[in-house]
Amino acid sequence: MNEAEIIRCFSSAFTRSPLQRNGLFECDAEIISIGDQLWALTMDEFTPDEDLFSSEFPQTLGANLAVATISDLLAAGATPTWFMHAVSLPKSVDNNFVAGLAEGIRRVLKQASCQLCGGDIGCAETWRYCGHAMGPVPGNRPLTRVLPRTQQKLWVTGQLGDANLAALSGSPTPSFELRLAESLAFRELATGCIDTSGGFFDALWTLHSLNPSLEMEIELDALPLASGLVEASHALGFPADAALLGGAGEYELLFALPSKLTPPEGVATCVGTIRPDGEAGIRLNREGALLSEMDTPPPCPRDAATVAQHVQEVMQMAHRLFGKVAR
Repeated sequence: MNEAEIIRCFSSAFTRSPLQRNGLFECDAEIISIGDQLWALTMDEFTPDEDLFSSEFPQTLGANLAVATISDLLAAGATPTWFMHAVSLPKSVDNNFVAGLAEGIRRVLKQASCQLCGGDIGCAETWRYCGHAMGPVPGNRPLTRVLPRTQQKLWVTGQLGDANLAALSGSPTPSFELRLAESLAFRELATGCIDTSGGFFDALWTLHSLNPSLEMEIELDALPLASGLVEASHALGFPADAALLGGAGEYELLFALPSKLTPPEGVATCVGTIRPDGEAGIRLNREGALLSEMDTPPPCPRDAATVAQHVQEVMQMAHRLFGKVAR
């Protein structure tokens, strides 16, 4: 069973609360009514094998784990407020690793004005981390992955591909950026949002799955690749576009705005167009011409037996989608 099938199987055993405002898969966080206020709640577990996070630098790992947890709230248009976590570590772990991990988490929570209020410690052969965060939704207007049937533009914060490049090449995971300021800049304008926790094309496929009647046209040359990505990927023998297909995401925010609106300068890059009356599906353009259509989801590292198998599946899909005109 894949991840979506497992989620559906578990969910079918439970009655959904009438106080929950989102459906299954419809939002990065769960939207719950508490009194007259909507709150967003999220919980994520991370392991080195499934999420491809490296641990050479514990402060970076701790910061990345906190960013990855809080990112769900930002994608839901919520304000991070409370934080809890469960940390499992090997018995042989040393004080420097624990202190570095804690410092990385502390630094991000301080940046987000989000308060740690408790958690749990366990033991495992390698590190495991489960983060929980919650916060109110200003104006009771959450952002979801369900888009209106109107003409829109797709925008993405930051730069893409560096986390996947690291995973595909075996390099240390780069530092993720907490996109709190960017979220504040667009959340009152956006028609929907998702984070790129599984990579850019994984996020795009999720939007397509929840909005199958919309045409999503992506301008590949507009995608903001991380600095040095093209040169580094070519040196390693694979196209730069492949770094957008892997399952190690950068936790950027992919959001939609009505076509006539733009976010403040420097907040995000416009990467595509959504049309309600076009040919439904994902169309990939390069140099103004249709390059290919994306008709299957990108490979998920959780579905592969090994990291090497996941890398091979990514390369095969990159060849099929981008062919000889890959960057």
